[in-house]
Amino acid sequence: MALFGGAKSKSYLGIDVGVGGMKLVELANEKGRAKLMTYAYTERALPDQGKSLLDDAKATGVLIAKMVKQSGGDAVKAVSGLPQHMVFDSVISVPAIKDPKQLKPLVEAQIRKLAPIPIEEMIIDSRVIENKEKQEHVRVLVTGAAKTLVSKYVEAFKTAKVELISLETESFALIRSLIGRDKAVIMILDIGAMRTNITIVEKGVPFFTRSVNVGGGQLTKTIAEQMGISLEEAEQMKLDLGKGPDEGVPPSVERLLQPILNEINYSIGEFRRQENRADARLEKIIITGGSAQLPGMVQYLSGKLNTNVYIGDPWARVAVPEALRPVLDEIGPRFAVAIGLAMRDIE
Repeated sequence: MALFGGAKSKSYLGIDVGVGGMKLVELANEKGRAKLMTYAYTERALPDQGKSLLDDAKATGVLIAKMVKQSGGDAVKAVSGLPQHMVFDSVISVPAIKDPKQLKPLVEAQIRKLAPIPIEEMIIDSRVIENKEKQEHVRVLVTGAAKTLVSKYVEAFKTAKVELISLETESFALIRSLIGRDKAVIMILDIGAMRTNITIVEKGVPFFTRSVNVGGGQLTKTIAEQMGISLEEAEQMKLDLGKGPDEGVPPSVERLLQPILNEINYSIGEFRRQENRADARLEKIIITGGSAQLPGMVQYLSGKLNTNVYIGDPWARVAVPEALRPVLDEIGPRFAVAIGLAMRDIE
């Protein structure tokens, strides 16, 4: 769902501005299918990962321009993503009124009750997700972001001299790159550098989202403390773990996963309660993000949750050179948001 949008193009840049670094993907529309043209990424030192790149929008714009130039891409239009934990989203119910002009004030009245900041300070996007005949109420998916946050993106891309045609939430980008048209009840577990985002999706709609302050960065710090090594050495060791033989989840990882497990179980319960479907069955969990490929992760989560768990492949719906497949598979979980952003107008 775009908070603002523009005209279609032949190719797009998807730019994910994360706390762990920036990911850029250019995808072209080749007869209705996305085709990889180029990609680039930067990584930030762990001590800097608690700070948003957008704290200095102009410096971020300079970095975007540098990455676009070095990647050698041709696209001049970009889609970027809003961090899940900084976005207000909710599914609300309002009386069924066919006239959109009459529906809008009803939606806004509900938002005022739920939003963390005044509605006047937000950019709001909404769409009806259920509108059956003779239905007394309709359900509306609402997404909102603070105008101050949006302005930082606008400033960064203006500095970069790249046309920002759309901003959307990370959850919609991940649905696009990892789920596609699958209508089942699916959870996306995005384990990032500093946070883990949980999204429960049905029929392509994110009915429930939650963000917890646990991520791969905490694991790196734990390894460094336990082994008496630097953060840089611990980060490399963590990456090497993912490349080695799968011997199960290390104890240090298991302890850090417990809060995530608790949040997953809570999220499933809340989804069932909010949807009034106590028997709603979660078909599968797709994990992505920089820590998705840690050894034993899939087996551990599957066993604890008694649910099918998979590492998401965001390249599955993208035509890529086979020679690059090993490299792309390795970096795929970190690029899932950027890929989904670049796919916005490619069906």
